[in-house]
Amino acid sequence: MFNGNQNKAPLVEALSQYSKQGFASFHMPGHKGGAGVLKEWQHLLGLPAFSIDLTEVEGLDDLHHPTGPIRQAQELAADLMGAQAAFFLTNGVSAGIHALIMALCGPGDKIILPRHAHRSAYGALILSGAMPVYVRPSLHPDLGIPVGVRVSDIASALDTHPESRCLFMVHPTYHGCASDLAAIVQLARQRGVKVIADEAHGAHFQFSPEFPAPALQCGVSASVQGWHKTMGSLTQSALLLTKDQDLDAGGYLRILQSTSPSYLLMGSLDAARKYWAQDGKVMGEKILHLACNFRHKIAGLKGISCLDRESIKSPVLAGLDQTKLMLNGWDLGLNGFQLAYELRKRYGIEPEMAAYEGVTLMVTIGDNEEKLNHLAHALKEIAGRFPVKKMPRPPVWDYSLIPEIKLLPGQAFKAKKKAISVRAAAGEIAGEFICPYPPGIPLVAPGEVISRETIGIMERIRKWGGQIQGPDDSSGRTVRVVAG
Repeated sequence: MFNGNQNKAPLVEALSQYSKQGFASFHMPGHKGGAGVLKEWQHLLGLPAFSIDLTEVEGLDDLHHPTGPIRQAQELAADLMGAQAAFFLTNGVSAGIHALIMALCGPGDKIILPRHAHRSAYGALILSGAMPVYVRPSLHPDLGIPVGVRVSDIASALDTHPESRCLFMVHPTYHGCASDLAAIVQLARQRGVKVIADEAHGAHFQFSPEFPAPALQCGVSASVQGWHKTMGSLTQSALLLTKDQDLDAGGYLRILQSTSPSYLLMGSLDAARKYWAQDGKVMGEKILHLACNFRHKIAGLKGISCLDRESIKSPVLAGLDQTKLMLNGWDLGLNGFQLAYELRKRYGIEPEMAAYEGVTLMVTIGDNEEKLNHLAHALKEIAGRFPVKKMPRPPVWDYSLIPEIKLLPGQAFKAKKKAISVRAAAGEIAGEFICPYPPGIPLVAPGEVISRETIGIMERIRKWGGQIQGPDDSSGRTVRVVAG
């Protein structure tokens, strides 16, 4: 099945071998194998972890010039995922998205992207100086969340802006919804436009035909996957995959990523790759079985519903990752923040995210039937404690909203700014992001006009317990706008 020896884990093996040799460390990191740290921290993390928190010593290779076990590990990852090349990321998916957009776009170059792109794509607009051409996403008829983009809308953007340097796609959304990426890639190719994908939530798509099609199989030039999200590697570790030799992602990664990359993170990527290579198809089917079995168990609950294809009712949707469980209790009078509170405080269940429209939970290879049964039991009890009560369902914010753009994101971000009261900011040009998190989709980006509607949305999000990233003032009372 694979060209390389997928039963090997070159970097894991190199780290294990080195840690057993007992070298006297006179190099970084300064904790020297865990000897120089707070005892509570040492006990919490464990000395074995400290023993492989190493630097570029002989035998462990160099991420920025790999010739040994890191290179071999990356080649095995590329082989497994059907890519020409793979790059380990220790700065998360964000670093990969920054590298790809900067490799394709310079100052003033146009890039087509859906408005519901993650804030890391907007950050790349600032770093590259590129000019965004936004495409409105289609929204769920009741929940108001993005479910994808119409192929016809992408075609219109490509026709209107034929000089665009690239098309950036989200595949899938935070809630597991996938557009018809293959059809979109075909349209872009016909016009000579490269397509790159934020596949942060889709690394596991490779391992079952029941998942949406992997981005590379759909024909994109490159994708970035958050392996820590679904594949079992450590938080902040990710993978950039390319199928285009002309794309200089590696050159930009050498600028953007730390020159002291974590061997714990890189080793975890190598370990996760071997883990899935050994029995990935079985593992993919296992998590699908867990998720689908759970969906069946709660299907008859009064007042609680789970996002599924039938409820979306949109031709835009080409696929849905059923391991993403988006629950809402609106018919019990509970918004997503309130439902998350019940799960956490009463049942010890920590969701992935909460928003007004619902609460999202993830099923991964780290889960089992017992955990899913506990979740189902908790929901049954919640449904029994709260009487069925209809509540207003207006979305907290319209994800397809595109504010008036006065400056390019990079221009506004670098401009002179002043802090003013949020309530007095209507009509001003934003100098910083206003970004509910999660999911990390900017409500307003630098260079866009702050409207009264924007201010109202911010107030509602905070009222219901949501968080907003971006503003320098963490209290939420002021926002920085472009001065003059």
